[in-house]
Amino acid sequence: MPTKKPRLIVTLEPRLYAKVKAISKSNGTTLSLAARDLIREACEDIEDLGLVAMARERLKATVKGPWLKHDQAWK
Repeated sequence: MPTKKPRLIVTLEPRLYAKVKAISKSNGTTLSLAARDLIREACEDIEDLGLVAMARERLKATVKGPWLKHDQAWK
């Protein structure tokens, strides 16, 4: 069945292949779906790390002083 979705060919070490295969079996999915989900999660984790780094930089740059409480910020 042809698809319009981009495809990716990946070569895995035997131990990593076995892990992905075990994950797909435990989830009841195909190897391709398990690999896709793992890649998606890894990308989200990397994005989160970038956002955490940005937040830390912003916190360092903030002026020391009294912080607003949650209720005060929404008034």
